[in-house]
Amino acid sequence: MHPVLFHIGGFKLPAYGFMVALGYAAAILYLLTVKSRASAVLNRDQAADLLFYSALAGILGAKAAYAATYWPELGPDAVSRLVYIFKSFPYGFVFYGGLAAGAAAFFFYCRSHKLDFLMTADHFAPALALAHGFGRLGCFLAGCCYGRPAGGFGVVFTDPLCEVPSAYLGVPLYPVQVYESAGNFLIFAGLVWLSRREKASAAGMVLSAYILAYSVLRFSLEFLRGDDRGGIWLGLSPAQAASVAAALAAVFLVVRTKK
Repeated sequence: MHPVLFHIGGFKLPAYGFMVALGYAAAILYLLTVKSRASAVLNRDQAADLLFYSALAGILGAKAAYAATYWPELGPDAVSRLVYIFKSFPYGFVFYGGLAAGAAAFFFYCRSHKLDFLMTADHFAPALALAHGFGRLGCFLAGCCYGRPAGGFGVVFTDPLCEVPSAYLGVPLYPVQVYESAGNFLIFAGLVWLSRREKASAAGMVLSAYILAYSVLRFSLEFLRGDDRGGIWLGLSPAQAASVAAALAAVFLVVRTKK
């Protein structure tokens, strides 16, 4: 598609990095303007720290999960694999690895600053869906996380610099990145609506709704993915297995908070 937005001399602006930065900015703008139970006790420094540390841990966790999933395929030995990981750092992430690492950093920050984890997570959950929607548009522009051949209907990638394999250039592919981006924006809208009813619900309901909704979205779209999914386990890709586990955890959290 458009892996590089423009060139100025030797400088190249990568589309994926730009869209991730745009998503980060949109998430910050949302958090600065929305009012919730958590925003009443969070100061701006705490909100900024939570966003920064969670995002940093999420990026490192997503890259680590990618390395663990595809480790044997990254090179002939450990040194060459590590070199490949650093050289290709802008690409190659596993979302659920980033979600787990970011959630861990978020939890420990809340605990160390005596913040209610579930109430604070409810406040941040819509921002995560919003940022993720922009990130998937970056995937679409870069050509990563591409779909499988779509027959007569699909999106054709032609730029040899994109992440789509050369065998798929010129072949109509399912635009799964756009589907997931649209799904994340719809989840964001739903979570914003639910957040406005937050006072009538227990802490953790918005977070649970996000996890459950995204798990269903990701599980469904995995059937249309054409990139290497990291093997099959019990007929499911690793992301589908993680989606099932995340959905069950969300249902458990809903039941527990209602009790």
